[in-house]
Amino acid sequence: MGMGRHLLRRKALSHFLLVFFLWEGWYCQGEQERVPEHFFPAITTRQDPKSAERSQYIPLSYDIASVRQYHGGPEVLSSAFSVEPVVEENYKRILGSAEDQFRIRIALERAKPYAPFIRKKIEEYRLPPEIFYLPIVESLYNPFARSPQGALGIWQFMADSMNPWMVRNEWVDERRDFWKSTIGALEKLSLNYRYTKDWLFALAAYNCGLNRVLYVMQTNPGKDYWRIAEARLLPRETRAYIPRFLAVARYASYWGRKGFALDWEEGIQWVRIDLSYPVDLRVLAKKADIPLETLLVGNRELQFPITPPKNYALKVPKQYEEKVQALLKDEKNRLLDFVVHTVGPGDTLYDLSHHFGPPLSMILDYNPGVRPETLQIGTKLLIPKLKDVGPFQRLIVVSSQEVPSPKPFSNIYIVQAGDSLWSIAQIHRTTVDLLARENNLRMEDPIHPGTTLKVP
Repeated sequence: MGMGRHLLRRKALSHFLLVFFLWEGWYCQGEQERVPEHFFPAITTRQDPKSAERSQYIPLSYDIASVRQYHGGPEVLSSAFSVEPVVEENYKRILGSAEDQFRIRIALERAKPYAPFIRKKIEEYRLPPEIFYLPIVESLYNPFARSPQGALGIWQFMADSMNPWMVRNEWVDERRDFWKSTIGALEKLSLNYRYTKDWLFALAAYNCGLNRVLYVMQTNPGKDYWRIAEARLLPRETRAYIPRFLAVARYASYWGRKGFALDWEEGIQWVRIDLSYPVDLRVLAKKADIPLETLLVGNRELQFPITPPKNYALKVPKQYEEKVQALLKDEKNRLLDFVVHTVGPGDTLYDLSHHFGPPLSMILDYNPGVRPETLQIGTKLLIPKLKDVGPFQRLIVVSSQEVPSPKPFSNIYIVQAGDSLWSIAQIHRTTVDLLARENNLRMEDPIHPGTTLKVP
């Protein structure tokens, strides 16, 4: 995964950064410095004095412990983490499990497109470098991973914990956005650390909630994380989560020693391009000669292979930035695949939406003035084609000659959005004129969602 190259680079930089930060006299803890200091309670926990001294003067991303992390040295973690026998037990379990090793390998493969961005952000926020491996425990670096409780994405955000970093609507679920979810996760971890002053407690808070961890710390002053875990004062899942993460981080940090080839390629450098109109990724990929899978990997938050109508930041590899910008400038409104559909008997917006792929709201956005309940035969509709399908196959309208004999209209049907007299007649095997007559309607009368109709 390129960890070896990263460690070597970090070793070479550590001496320079040590001098720089000693000269500077202070350093910023990343984005978290925006929160005033008086918001954070002073909580004292027991920790290794040497570890505390190193963490006080040197950013954790370039901790003195990292100087010892090299190919020929012992397998160690940065001084942010103290290690107990339970971590060694978890590590030996990984070494003895081919399945665990395979899962970690798959996760690191999935991480490759995002690795340069996430590693860079971890350094910017001055977080321990091992945080890069946290998504392995959370999701195996799968953007579509969903927990039984509903957490989603590589960092596993719940819907009620995604604000203010991410949004979710019919167009996107930004918990799958590697860019925004990473910022959210790192800021959350940074905030946890500022409250707890201990990275193990900060990670525990990421798993079970900051308030819960703070309560346990305040009611058990002087105890470090491992003593609190031994006393079973935190949830069982959290007590397993921390040693599992540390064992995975140790295993993955020394990937080359496990017999796997290191990846020395630089990796994808992503840039964001602001869009004010929708773009079909399939059309863009073809015109810009970008692998479609690359665009999809970078924009996993999209619900469709099409960007929202406005205010979307499209992520593309940096080497394609100029080409994409030129296409967007010259081909506005031509980077989307449309069909023009002429409304015929029995057509409904619901059926068109189901056939071509776009949600009903998208069809209405592109056809201002059109209303599902008053859809007129002969109307031309502009429909984004989100599925690779052929022409729309119209429902066969039942004529009065095909109805063997009139059935009594003894049932009730509640009109839904997108319904028409034509579609309702087709469903219930009757004719439009008979349906209209039985409900005291004219064939051209509009029907509205919620209206009750008598049907056979």
